[in-house]
Amino acid sequence: MVTVQSSKAMDAAGLKRLLGEEAARLGFAAARVTDLAPFTTTRRRALAAVGEGRMAGMPWFSPERIESAADLRRRFSWGRSIIALAWPYSPAVSPRRPAETAPGKGRVAAYATLDPEYHALLGERCDRLVAALRATDPALRAKRFIDHGWAFDRAIAERAGIGFCGKNTQLITRTAGSYVLLASIVVSAEMPADQPSRKACGTCRECLPACPTGALLAPGVIDAPRCISYLTIEHRGPIPLELRPLMGTWAFGCDLCQEACPINERLAPTPLGEPPSLDLASCLELDDAGFERQFAGTSIHRTGRAGLARNCAIALGNAGDAAAVPVLQRAAAADPDPVVREAALWALDRLGAG
Repeated sequence: MVTVQSSKAMDAAGLKRLLGEEAARLGFAAARVTDLAPFTTTRRRALAAVGEGRMAGMPWFSPERIESAADLRRRFSWGRSIIALAWPYSPAVSPRRPAETAPGKGRVAAYATLDPEYHALLGERCDRLVAALRATDPALRAKRFIDHGWAFDRAIAERAGIGFCGKNTQLITRTAGSYVLLASIVVSAEMPADQPSRKACGTCRECLPACPTGALLAPGVIDAPRCISYLTIEHRGPIPLELRPLMGTWAFGCDLCQEACPINERLAPTPLGEPPSLDLASCLELDDAGFERQFAGTSIHRTGRAGLARNCAIALGNAGDAAAVPVLQRAAAADPDPVVREAALWALDRLGAG
């Protein structure tokens, strides 16, 4: 007996094929589909993280936001499917090989090298993807989310089968390891849902001890206020004294738990070859106008001038290079921000010049 698909089912399957083709053409590493069923497990874990203080310092990650993200049907009654997308980027170095930076240089997370900045890049590519789908379905409604929207991008990607959550809390994909940035699009079209991945980290725990500040409390559990990425990007004000010596020379973000991952050794895109870095002394001495000229339109702009200068002062203290003393002395005496002045004094003391 021959079963004939309905035209509606064929249309849905055809739209999904078009999604895959267009996403690949636009440069996405993966594009898959899931439904709008509530994310009950993610909701529970997120509320626990907030209640236990593991999201302290990020007031936008609130119970209100969690409840809204946990059931997108409440806001988008017209939604029928969620498109999960992963955008690949190059790691700084070959995974599991220690990165080396030149004297006076501070390390930068590899994703910060994307040009344009990743919110703008992914936003533009998502819009082009939706436009391609609308050429087939002019009535299509869509709402995209990129990192800062009220959606659980990682949970969406997990359920759509793009990858699985590793013990370092990063999504590990089948096509690019964990070196991906995520986006999601709620659409009004029904498309066949993909199945979640059945893979996992197994017994491997190499990412946990790779975190120098101990932010990875247990497999899949992160204490954000201890994470170097959080400290150098999101945290405002002085960085806790006990964490400063553990931050090394990171000036923006951190890739250590990704660089320790054996799966990334196999799957990560071709590395940049030379770790992206900043000249710590020159960044410490930037004024507001200079900071805007150098970093407007980049991920590093998120720190603000004072945040980047604070990070650079701490990195110079950790680098142990006496040549940094003069620039630190100038910052300690004259920087307009008291947090930067205090960080410079700390670094001078660490260098024995306080």
